[in-house]
Amino acid sequence: MKLVHPDLQFQIEFTGKYIPVFIVESPLQWRHILQEFYSQLQGADGKWVLSEKNTEININKSVEFIYNPILLEENQRKIMNAFLQSFGKTAANENYWKKGQELNTHIQKFFFDLEMEYPFEYHINSEINFSLLAKAMEIRIENQYNSELERLIQYCILTHNILNTKLYILFHLHTYFTEKELQLFYQEIKMRKWSVLLIEPFIKEQVPNEKYYIIDKDNCEIY
Repeated sequence: MKLVHPDLQFQIEFTGKYIPVFIVESPLQWRHILQEFYSQLQGADGKWVLSEKNTEININKSVEFIYNPILLEENQRKIMNAFLQSFGKTAANENYWKKGQELNTHIQKFFFDLEMEYPFEYHINSEINFSLLAKAMEIRIENQYNSELERLIQYCILTHNILNTKLYILFHLHTYFTEKELQLFYQEIKMRKWSVLLIEPFIKEQVPNEKYYIIDKDNCEIY
């Protein structure tokens, strides 16, 4: 998989051998790149192109932008909607079909018994919508973690499985985590075969397993 832009000579490749780090030293370029990425994330047209085996991948549907790794929201609407859909499909598959039918029988009887309390009749669906049932039960994704790094890893696991995320783009990661923590994160990335891009305004210390793509203050490309 690779990420390209027509105004840049280099192509950012995701091979699994290293972690690509895109360093943008110019504040003007930083703002422009951030705005363009954000615009495409919202579904607007843009120049960034993500592709795999010469097939373009929709950035809006396949890329997860993490602007601040300590302010992650596991229960945001996008994730919860996808989770509820997945939950409904899983609850209705062959592994849970029998239990689902038993639950439906109990629910139907419960509502039938309640009907006796009212001076009129009412109707309910004969089949359970497990997605709506889970929503009614206020199902939530747990967000209790031992460290901010663990939370970031679990968030990536969550979005990879629920949203089918193809690429993670993380901003300022070097600012939030130590070299040791970054190395632990990189181990997870390689083990799980995630594609991850770091975008930084500068790098104080180089970390092993990183590959750098740089736009310096004079807008020169170094790679």
